[in-house]
Amino acid sequence: GGAAERWGTSPQASPLALAPSPHLDDLARHGRVLGVRLLENEAQVATVAPQLALLGLDPATHETAPASYLGHVAGESLKEEERFCCADFISLFRDDVADVEPGPLREAESDALLKLAAAEIQRAGFRLVKVGQSHHVAVAPAASIDPALPPTYCLQGRRYPDLEPAREQHAFAHKLARDALERHEINEVRRDLGGNGWDALWLWGPGRPVEVEGRDENQVVSAHGSHPLWRAVCTAAGVPLGYTSGSPASLLREVDKSLRRADVVWIYLRRGERDAYLREMTLRAYGIAEIDKKVVGPLADVVAKRKARLLVVPDAAWSTEEGVPSADPVPALIWGKGIDSLRTLPFHEEGAAMAGEPVAPGYGLIDYVRSL
Repeated sequence: GGAAERWGTSPQASPLALAPSPHLDDLARHGRVLGVRLLENEAQVATVAPQLALLGLDPATHETAPASYLGHVAGESLKEEERFCCADFISLFRDDVADVEPGPLREAESDALLKLAAAEIQRAGFRLVKVGQSHHVAVAPAASIDPALPPTYCLQGRRYPDLEPAREQHAFAHKLARDALERHEINEVRRDLGGNGWDALWLWGPGRPVEVEGRDENQVVSAHGSHPLWRAVCTAAGVPLGYTSGSPASLLREVDKSLRRADVVWIYLRRGERDAYLREMTLRAYGIAEIDKKVVGPLADVVAKRKARLLVVPDAAWSTEEGVPSADPVPALIWGKGIDSLRTLPFHEEGAAMAGEPVAPGYGLIDYVRSL
């Protein structure tokens, strides 16, 4: 019975509300909880608008398609009639999408499957470019790409044939990749061993080349995190990147160094993509609990030592009924030097709603924190 008591049972509760997070709870008691509107509307869901806003950039004045930033960091250029699109490997079980984050492969295996998929979709007029692990970018004529396809994280558990693109060349590219990947011996061995294969390639979200305004040269900033899209956005925005991967201890050491010289230090963390995309809220909450234990607590000690301020904010609000992101305001927690608790509120969506009107626009959040 301990697990049920520990994790909660309400299907309507969010992962933040369900997760045991003593460090976040303590920071909330001594800091301030408020809401912030990172997205202006539902059209910005499944874009990089939240990441741009957290970097202090107005999403309304920038390209927000994830593929645009992946293409930028890959060093690809486009012809006038071409567009980027995300190219993600997924796993199938018969005709159902079994996993939108198939487990990592050895580099030789992933390169072999990438090479195979690239050769196949080229026959449909799509060019595949390597970015990292199972997430890549493709280039194709804009007229060949179906812009209405959902992002990869919305596919879990759905029937693959029901998701066929409306445009012929796009559908042909999907068919070519699936037919070749499902039969490849690497995927056959993975399935025989009880694992998921990289059985299909999902192409979605067309975008144009990126043009990002330069940051204020008087503000010294740095960013940490291994997520490829986060690193792509930071690169395009001219934000110096630090920590890429490793233990939480190595991250904290790098952050401590950065706080000695930078005005603003960003840290972008995900315990795992699979946790983030699970529809079951109680399972997704495990990732938050791990971050609270291994990062938030030790990070607060570093921030206190440097007499700085700590801002904790998720990059998306999630629908508890549908398990997909929404444009609702997200909770924000501010703690540290000069921050007094005005009203004790829990750090989750309901607590943020109790705080009153959210901070808007979202790209002003960093300046708001600095002004307190």
